[in-house]
Amino acid sequence: MLTTEKAKSWFQGVTVPLPTIFGKDGSLDLESTISNVKWLINKGAKQGNTILLIAGSGGDFTSLNTEERKQVIGAIAKLAKGKIPTIASVQSTDIRITIELSQFCEEVGIDAVQISGAYYYDGRPQDVISWVEKVASQTKVGFAAYSHWYSGSKYDLPVNVVEKLLEIPNTIAVKWASPSLENFMDGVQKFAPKVAVIDNGPIPIFGHILGCKAFISHVLNYYPEHPWKVWELMQSQNYQNAQKLYDEFMIPYTKLINNIAESTSGEGVFVRPGLEAVGLKSGYSRFPSRDEAVTNEISDGFKKLLNP
Repeated sequence: MLTTEKAKSWFQGVTVPLPTIFGKDGSLDLESTISNVKWLINKGAKQGNTILLIAGSGGDFTSLNTEERKQVIGAIAKLAKGKIPTIASVQSTDIRITIELSQFCEEVGIDAVQISGAYYYDGRPQDVISWVEKVASQTKVGFAAYSHWYSGSKYDLPVNVVEKLLEIPNTIAVKWASPSLENFMDGVQKFAPKVAVIDNGPIPIFGHILGCKAFISHVLNYYPEHPWKVWELMQSQNYQNAQKLYDEFMIPYTKLINNIAESTSGEGVFVRPGLEAVGLKSGYSRFPSRDEAVTNEISDGFKKLLNP
């Protein structure tokens, strides 16, 4: 298991939620899922600019069964091992599944698992802490504590609860966001000296200034040059040009994905038109995500944005 100090140097760059590809009949298309990751590695994904987030929300983990999650995690772990940092989602409403997946991730060499409390019920501080402590008693894999206030329980994880989670030896990172700017800033300033903080919010340049080691970007799946260049500018503290470059792409991109989100739920569904626009394997969505929410106008918008 990585120490917290090693994690701060290992987890650097752009964290990409990898999409899971499905066939038209809804079957898991593992070959295409792997092919897209190989494309990204050939483009230059490496330690220092990329962290692979496997079978997370962007990978439609909520529509995968446990065996399918293991297949995806195991295959990508093999591709990335020792070369690119990895985080895998082990979230579940059944703690037995979370433990089983955590143990599997430890076995195949995943660096950290994305972990939270049970995400269906509304949050209770001690419920979350006890859940994570229980999982920690069954595995040595690293934990990336996760506040996902925008989904599931809508629980905006309090800073003091995360601080309790940091006392658990497994916790080596925090994937952090909050609807409250004050809560976000307070968290980064308290967590960054202790562990690697991955910014999961909409203002990554500001997050980097505060001390975040990485930021989330779905765009890396099909247009890695953009978030990598933003990261490079941030690392050189050229924040004005980093913000300008970020906004030039992300403002029209956000309008496109918001149009999809108005009609259907899920995250993989809004990654697929970008994959398709650049000729990568895009596949199909599983319910509840509906591909018909991606209209021809939206598809054309992605093509124009990515092929000006």
